[in-house]
Amino acid sequence: MFVYGRLSFAAVLLCLGCTYAISKEDETSLKQVLRPHMLECAEEFGITEEQIEEAKKKGNKHNMDPCFLACMMKKADFMNSDGKFDVEKTVSFAKDHSLSEKAVKFFETVGEECVKVNDEEVGDGEKGCERAKLLFHCVHEIKKKMSE
Repeated sequence: MFVYGRLSFAAVLLCLGCTYAISKEDETSLKQVLRPHMLECAEEFGITEEQIEEAKKKGNKHNMDPCFLACMMKKADFMNSDGKFDVEKTVSFAKDHSLSEKAVKFFETVGEECVKVNDEEVGDGEKGCERAKLLFHCVHEIKKKMSE
């Protein structure tokens, strides 16, 4: 079970480890706010700090446990209790935490382009693991497009 380093989910999503979309200051702010969620979910899924550090070093972001992702997204209110991506709360999160205009725009773009994951058929319903993985991949595609 791999996890992409200390909150690079947050910084990845929103999971946002994309340096072109957020500044170091934004990334630091995100890590501080989302760290408690990451730690709580890591404990729930039996993920150790060592595993997190190893995944960070190896860049195993595509091997993340989708249920770990869903846990973090739900705790951060990026996903609702029905296991659906909550665009409004995700964008509000960026604005409420005084992220830069560029980071807020990235969150808005993710919201606009990734809301489609809510229409996808998933087998785990409100658990949200499969949808979290779809959302992760959507964000990754946006990062690729924006970095071209």
